[in-house]
Amino acid sequence: MLQKIQRKEIQKAVPVIFARSEQTPSARDLVQMILQLTKAPDTLYIFGCWKDGEGVLGATPETLFDFQDGILKTMALAGTCPKSESSQRESLLNDPKEMQEHLLVVEDLKNRLAQWGDVQVTKPGILELPTLYHLKSDFVVRCQGTPDFLTLAKELHPTPALGVAPLSAGYKWMAQYPGQEERRGYGAPFAFFSNNEALCLVAIRNLQWNKHESMIGSGCGVVAASELEREWRELFQKRLSVKKILGLEL
Repeated sequence: MLQKIQRKEIQKAVPVIFARSEQTPSARDLVQMILQLTKAPDTLYIFGCWKDGEGVLGATPETLFDFQDGILKTMALAGTCPKSESSQRESLLNDPKEMQEHLLVVEDLKNRLAQWGDVQVTKPGILELPTLYHLKSDFVVRCQGTPDFLTLAKELHPTPALGVAPLSAGYKWMAQYPGQEERRGYGAPFAFFSNNEALCLVAIRNLQWNKHESMIGSGCGVVAASELEREWRELFQKRLSVKKILGLEL
């Protein structure tokens, strides 16, 4: 992956790794996790569904899009600092690596959103979550009509916050990397549609399970300036944040 970046074939990619367990949630476990999620801050969107022994449950800070009254909103959410490291690191706003990672997502979204109207975007700010800080930029597009929501989801997913930059490089090649072929629903669009309103979440920060195992995934943005040790710490902290928000921490 870093070799592709060094050869300038891509600028950024987001590998995902998973912590796995053979233990799967019971009905009582699900009730306890849902009760725990009711305590989540309003910076997180609670989501989940399950049927026939398979499911997903979590609380994501990221929306793929929100459409109401002719206004399309989305966000660039990329660039991370665990709160446990914030006193030893530069502010995210002054961190060249994290800012580069963030701005790649901003530019990508500007280009993708332009077909629906004039794109307005805020300067990057810091979103505070229970255990993490993220760089966040908000987008607003005033649309002349109601977009087709399925087309919109397909057009926006995945942004470089989850996939690869530039988009033209494709990301199917990532399937050759260990674990990437089993991402399943990690980061997938999780949507609620009506005739003229929609909320589409990015399904990160969750527990996935089937009849055989449970999984908690975490991803990190790899760019030219990435440091392996720092990325591993970030991956661990993101998985830990899921355990805490679901009440699963040991």
